[in-house]
Amino acid sequence: MKKQIFSFLFMAFALLWTTVTVHGSTSDRKALIVYHKDWNNAVLLLQSELQSRGYSVTATDKASSGLTVLGDLSNTLDVADRCVVYLAGHGSNPRLNRNDSSKATAKAHYIELNSGSLYVSQIAPLFEKIAAKGVHLTVIDGSCNGGESVLYGMGQNYCVVSTTGVYSPSGAGFPSPSNAMQKAGKPATFGFWWDPHQTASWMNGEIISACPERINQRLFRNDNSDFATLSLFLRPCIGILTGLDLGGWNLHYEFCYLFPLIYPDQYATVKPEEKTEFTGSLQSYLATMHSYADPAETSFAKLRGYLDNPLLLHSAAAVYAANYEKAWRTLAGDPGWNVQAEPGKYAAVMKGITPDAYKGEEGLLKMAGEIDFLLTVLQTGFEEQESLLLQIDALAKGLQKPALISNRIRMIPVNVKSSWPPAPGEPLNRYNIFERKLMKQVEAVENRLGIDRRTIVKPFQARLSAPVSMPLAVRRGNDARQVVIGNIERYKQGFLTPVTDMPGISTAALDAMKKQQLEEVIAKFKAVSPTLYYAEARISFLLSMVEDAVVKVQSDGNSPCDQIPY
Repeated sequence: MKKQIFSFLFMAFALLWTTVTVHGSTSDRKALIVYHKDWNNAVLLLQSELQSRGYSVTATDKASSGLTVLGDLSNTLDVADRCVVYLAGHGSNPRLNRNDSSKATAKAHYIELNSGSLYVSQIAPLFEKIAAKGVHLTVIDGSCNGGESVLYGMGQNYCVVSTTGVYSPSGAGFPSPSNAMQKAGKPATFGFWWDPHQTASWMNGEIISACPERINQRLFRNDNSDFATLSLFLRPCIGILTGLDLGGWNLHYEFCYLFPLIYPDQYATVKPEEKTEFTGSLQSYLATMHSYADPAETSFAKLRGYLDNPLLLHSAAAVYAANYEKAWRTLAGDPGWNVQAEPGKYAAVMKGITPDAYKGEEGLLKMAGEIDFLLTVLQTGFEEQESLLLQIDALAKGLQKPALISNRIRMIPVNVKSSWPPAPGEPLNRYNIFERKLMKQVEAVENRLGIDRRTIVKPFQARLSAPVSMPLAVRRGNDARQVVIGNIERYKQGFLTPVTDMPGISTAALDAMKKQQLEEVIAKFKAVSPTLYYAEARISFLLSMVEDAVVKVQSDGNSPCDQIPY
């Protein structure tokens, strides 16, 4: 009798074990990719990678089909199943007011596909329904302003990541999530560098290293913490501080009357019908740029509150120190990097940054101080560029007849197009090409003049060992101004721009001394930007470490992206 009972119990246990293991091994793995043709290559790579992981992949370029498939998944998927959704299209900017940081606004963000668009308000309820059933759901938004999806997903029990923040352009089709997934192996999560599976960090390193000057981009996750939310707005705010010049992009698309004077080569390539539109006054241009920059002060104040919080920073520093080598390997995208033996291996990519300068807990505290200083450099540069623009405006008006000025310059330009962020589709593609060209031009000037931009951080490094002789904020401001003004003198020779004929100005009639003075001020205006680009690029790398470590402390490691396998 005992043998029969034992045999029965054994068979029951075996049946139960078989049921559990079969369910675990045959649980459904479904993926949905909705895309725009500009993402074709990334879509094909991800589809192949997911299929190699056992996923059944549906790819569609139609919004209606994508919504139907997502609805079906919300009804058919079950507990422990896995689902990946890739939103691979152009994204909208739903925030008309830069002071708007509400989560509710994110519902209006949409992803533009070849046919139709999908709104967060349509798809988020389905994501929540899928996750509520116990499905392991990972959502990747690769669109412009994709941070809106992350913001709306804060507090949810599924993982949602984006390749850019809010108010932010992205690179069409970049990066393909498949690259990071291959480095992460199988199984994996969208974890950061403290996690055994580090897909998010591999992807983050690829994004930042590709164009560090585009500080609005990194891999954002829906870590339900104050700092994770702040970062979605903070990074685009930092980028705005380079916007007064930006190689003429904003001067052009705000149709400021000074654009033809400052960027005559670009003006020469403008379509004839567009040349009549450059009637915007400098006052109108500055008002628009301040409508972007002034609200950013709130984010900067919050950042400095974190950078000046010793208790929080020391906790974050402990996280960083315990994962020092993994943090740098993932940022560089090199799993085999011997960080200790070759600290300078990626210095060229990382704007002169080497891990050996930021070792241990003190290393993260040093990062926080350097970020604070470089942010001051950016703010000082913005102010200096504004001052130089006012000088250019005064000189330009002094060279024209009053009647011409009143006829040509209007306080509110006609047919002004939104300049920032670039609109989806062709304007974004044009901006991406423009930005890459701009960075190459700056690099060419530096090579020609033999300039080493790493000197930008020397005042900060000197301050670390110098005795305290004045309040920190005053010393920081003085050092930043020294850097900006000093670099103007170093760079201006590389940005001399001959003043040419433009409406209202004839170079033949110009006084030689006035012409030279105007060219000198224009060169100084352009000479500010290389310092600002370098500062924001360096911040992008360092801030990535600080963001991750602080978020780990604030969320206590309870991020859905650390826990949801794909």
